[in-house]
Amino acid sequence: LVHKILLLGLELDAFNDITKARKRLSHSTTALVMTSRSLVSMGALLLLLLLTAPVNSFVVKQSLATGSRFSTGLGMVVGPKQALAMERAKNPKKFESTIQGLMKTKQLSREQAEKRYGDFLIDPDGFALREAEAERKRMGYKNWEEQAIARSDDPEATRARIEAFKNKNRTRGIIIMVLFGALGVASSILNPYVPPGN
Repeated sequence: LVHKILLLGLELDAFNDITKARKRLSHSTTALVMTSRSLVSMGALLLLLLLTAPVNSFVVKQSLATGSRFSTGLGMVVGPKQALAMERAKNPKKFESTIQGLMKTKQLSREQAEKRYGDFLIDPDGFALREAEAERKRMGYKNWEEQAIARSDDPEATRARIEAFKNKNRTRGIIIMVLFGALGVASSILNPYVPPGN
């Protein structure tokens, strides 16, 4: 009788070990599926970031052109007055020459010229974009396209180049959105969500 009880105990222990091994295998399979999903998702995210990098730089330039403040480079650390002080300390003759030139050509007071130069030193690209936008408005153009067409030697060719550029980029954008939508649908079909423990 004792011998049968010991054998039954050993059989129960073996059964428990087999059950535990099956559960571990099930969990590792679920983890493997989740890991492959994570890798696909990370790959898709990386691809998205690589494809949208030029768009992000365009958004930054657009925000600068429309006058919204988006600090870049030196502007993240110092302001226009500090940049002016550094420029004055670095090269006083060039600084004074620049201020005098601004006062003369733009009919500005010294304070206005220094403010303008400080804005330029902080963010030269944003400054140029804001100035171009202000000039466009002064000349009565609605946008850069209208200005480019009006100033062109061949307005029709310029209009055609702009339209071709816009159409090409619109098509690229649609293709990218469709591609990522299809990738998302395919990923969810190929790797359906399996709740843990099933």
